[in-house]
Amino acid sequence: MRLAVVNLKGGTGKTTSATALAMSLSARGRTLLIDADPQGSALAWSEEASFPFSTIGLPVRDLHVRLIQLGADYDHVVIDTPPGIPPIVRSAVLAADTVLIPLSPSGVELRQIGPTFELLADLEPHSPVLGVLLTQVHPRTVASRVARELLERAEVPLLKNEIPHRQGYRTAFGGPVAPDHYDSVLAELLDAA
Repeated sequence: MRLAVVNLKGGTGKTTSATALAMSLSARGRTLLIDADPQGSALAWSEEASFPFSTIGLPVRDLHVRLIQLGADYDHVVIDTPPGIPPIVRSAVLAADTVLIPLSPSGVELRQIGPTFELLADLEPHSPVLGVLLTQVHPRTVASRVARELLERAEVPLLKNEIPHRQGYRTAFGGPVAPDHYDSVLAELLDAA
């Protein structure tokens, strides 16, 4: 699997999602996590924790070209992308066969998802498997239900699985990440591929 975790908005759970999915994928084969964000959060996290997979920083606009050689020895590659840098995100999407868009069920994030979908549309005919993942969800709340209804009405490829709001995800940086809910997300993405 070549998975890019993208959203042009920051604070949506991209790094946590990329790291947790890399952890899940590492149980299925040799995995590389690429931190394409100049902020380097995933790379810094890997330096403080003992991940069972390799992590490199590569915030470049030609990632899809470099990945041909870099990813050759890996069964799985996960790319954590930056917010607000379309050329890097575009290259990550071109390198991927699956794209995951994490999104919390808030009005602000729902309104700001448009540019991410516009970027994806600009890359046609490249058409990776696409899934939108609701993150930081407070179950059985109006916000969660309304977000899911709006996205389904817009025919967004919304995953059935979602990531609940948990303090453990917010405080995981620097330690091993427990993939818990992300194992189900990965299974859903693999079924869609």
